[in-house]
Amino acid sequence: MRSGRRTWLGLMLSGATLLVAGTARADASVPHQLQAQLVGKLASFDRNFQTRAAGTARILVVRKAGDAESARVADNLARALVALRQVGGMPTQVDVEAFPGAPGLAERCRAGKIAIVFFSTGLEGEMAAAGAALAGADILTVGTTASDASRGAVVAFDLEEGRAKIVVNLARARAQNVSFKAELLKLSRIVG
Repeated sequence: MRSGRRTWLGLMLSGATLLVAGTARADASVPHQLQAQLVGKLASFDRNFQTRAAGTARILVVRKAGDAESARVADNLARALVALRQVGGMPTQVDVEAFPGAPGLAERCRAGKIAIVFFSTGLEGEMAAAGAALAGADILTVGTTASDASRGAVVAFDLEEGRAKIVVNLARARAQNVSFKAELLKLSRIVG
């Protein structure tokens, strides 16, 4: 079972090359659909996810208020996550909301028993405060670009030589009770 999950994740990351090879933009990021698929699998590598989710993978996609691009990305991520039907082996519930500020996000996550927060674009300046507000919370946070992991998300994604790469902020993961298995960490770039 373990090697099957690791093999699947490795194949997913290798297959990402085909999905992003045609992208001509220098600032290209991992396609949103692939990010959602990777998050769907990442959850099964988090030792604490089953307890955190408690039967339903509640996912909150936050966007920057008044930012059309952030709203577009958030909607794309939400559609891709809903299409998965399951994250970490559990049914999903996906909501999209404007970023309520770091303290508001922490309260929303506690009150709504959110298992995963996915940050849309446009929130780069809010990541450090959000990470600090979520310290001690039991939550997996995900950013859409590699630098989001350095800014305060537990996980983010990057392109390296046309391949999707998982970026993990270990300090943030520990602060938010996320405990990834070694087999995932071996496939990831570690920051923090």
